[in-house]
Formats: sequence, structure tokens, C-alpha cells
Amino acid sequence: MVRTDVLQLVWVRDAAMSGSARQARTEARLTLSEIAELCEVDPSTVWRWEQGKRAPRGEAALRYARVLRALASRDSREPAA
Repeated sequence: MVRTDVLQLVWVRDAAMSGSARQARTEARLTLSEIAELCEVDPSTVWRWEQGKRAPRGEAALRYARVLRALASRDSREPAA
């Protein structure tokens, strides 16, 4: 795993556990199912991430990070990594 992947994992886990990932999703008016499809996971997985019951891991976490960064860049509120 390269350094940027590690940084992405740290960032996406923090976003999921802090509630900012859920906030970004709801502000973008996206459903759990839509995010799950983009991340190639089951909607219940995204729900568990957003509830802080599980931390995003592996390739799914990196896909989740890309989705969240895309949402953030749409709003121009998230600094570039």
C-alpha cells in the first residue's frame, strides 16, 4: 500500500466515524444505496460505516474516500489531499 492510500484510509475512517461522511451524503441528497453502488458494497455496509459500527477497510474504503472527496470538491469545502 502506498503512502497516499494510507492517508486516504485515515481520512475516510475519520470522516465515517465523525459523521461528516453521512452529512456529505445527505447534503448531496444521495441514498445509502447510491453510495454503496459507487463503492461496490452492500448498503448495510455504508450504514455501518456511517453509524460508527465498522471502520471502512481495504479497496472499498479507498472507493468510499474517492466518492466523499468528489462530494467535497463539489462544495469546495474539502482541502486537497
